[in-house]
Amino acid sequence: MITSGARADYVVAHPEVADVIVELKGSDVAKAIEQISATVPKWRQHALAGANHAALIVRGQGVHPNTSLQTQRLAKRFRTSFQMKLLIETRNRDYEFTEFLPQKS
Repeated sequence: MITSGARADYVVAHPEVADVIVELKGSDVAKAIEQISATVPKWRQHALAGANHAALIVRGQGVHPNTSLQTQRLAKRFRTSFQMKLLIETRNRDYEFTEFLPQKS
């Protein structure tokens, strides 16, 4: 898919539910969003891409991501630009694909 330049670490897919673009980061959420942003357009055009897409950033350390004003702004800009769900976590845990479904209006 993307072999050089900015790109996310993984795309994990459950075809009937969602494709989740995953970036594992130490603390640089801005860099993680940049890498996911570079991956989204390529993945959406990929033959294996499903209908629903979301993104997950798992950080290893630092301030909780939801308390940083800069992180909130970057996440909002990402969600608006790509019209997809973005979760930013500070810990690794088990995730359910249904967590990444678009929110119903």
